[in-house]
Amino acid sequence: MENKDINTAEINSFKNNIDIINIITKLIINKYVIIICGPTGIGKSKIALILARIFDTNIISADSMQSYIGMDIGTDKQNFDKYRVSQYLVNICNPDHFLTSVEYRDRARKTIKNEFFDKGKVPIIAGGSGLHIRAIVDDLMKAPEGDYDLRKKIKNEITETGLQNYYEKLKQIDKEYADKIKANDERRIIRAFEVYRKTGKKYSDFQKKWHERKSIYNCIFIGLKMDRNQLYENIESRIDRMLDRGLLAEVKKLVENGYKQCYSLQQAIGYKELVKHLDGKLSLEMAIDEIKKNTRHLAKKQLTWLKADARINWITTDNYVSIYSLINEILSIILQQVIDEKN
Repeated sequence: MENKDINTAEINSFKNNIDIINIITKLIINKYVIIICGPTGIGKSKIALILARIFDTNIISADSMQSYIGMDIGTDKQNFDKYRVSQYLVNICNPDHFLTSVEYRDRARKTIKNEFFDKGKVPIIAGGSGLHIRAIVDDLMKAPEGDYDLRKKIKNEITETGLQNYYEKLKQIDKEYADKIKANDERRIIRAFEVYRKTGKKYSDFQKKWHERKSIYNCIFIGLKMDRNQLYENIESRIDRMLDRGLLAEVKKLVENGYKQCYSLQQAIGYKELVKHLDGKLSLEMAIDEIKKNTRHLAKKQLTWLKADARINWITTDNYVSIYSLINEILSIILQQVIDEKN
């Protein structure tokens, strides 16, 4: 599939099609949400951009790390200003902010209402984070909002007594949830204790609806996949481009600004490996190899997560000679789903 800049003439040919005008009208009237999902490195952002231009709308990012200011190159943030397309939930907090799924969900839903539905626009959500996508559109947990002061207090307690000690405590109060996470997953351990202290209930109690894939919106899910070897080649090429664009310098700046110990830098692929390099724990070559390996693992994990969702309409991108023939297929799926649900 070609990977050039977007073609204005192609986009205008779609926009001037009477079927597209009818599709957009139905999507707006019935308040549909379009979700473009798939593994990292497959081209979700470009697909979302072209659809946004065709539908005259904007995009909501479902990439958990693009929310952090200053983490630009390593999260492959795109600037769509020249196309007059805005992206929401990008650059909304500093790297030391503890952005929970609940806070993310609430911000996203408010954006969908205020910036899309109230303005007669179709929301397009694009990203590879299945958790963030489901947090936005599905009726999941009703856990309380994040409490910064309480989280900070728990964090300080963990620093004093040790993370392993707190993980063992979590096993005692909520073994079901503790068994689902790793003993070194500080972020989730803190969240579990935060909810428990605020409500007196186990965090797992708020996740009972997890397997019920019931959305609060009219959703159309489009999933992108491709030959695994080709995807891995794309991933490695993209990482090489990130390094050429100055990823190492970006990480150095974040470390110098005091963000080295933040969850975002400790967890984000491309950042955590280069932090180890700056600490002298990995050579640059070893760090790059780790980034590529971890990104391949992430892509595999994302696909496994997303394939469990029967609502997703999967498209194999390798089967299309151009990105616009792929777009045409996506529009056909959207039209068919709108017709089916109307009937």
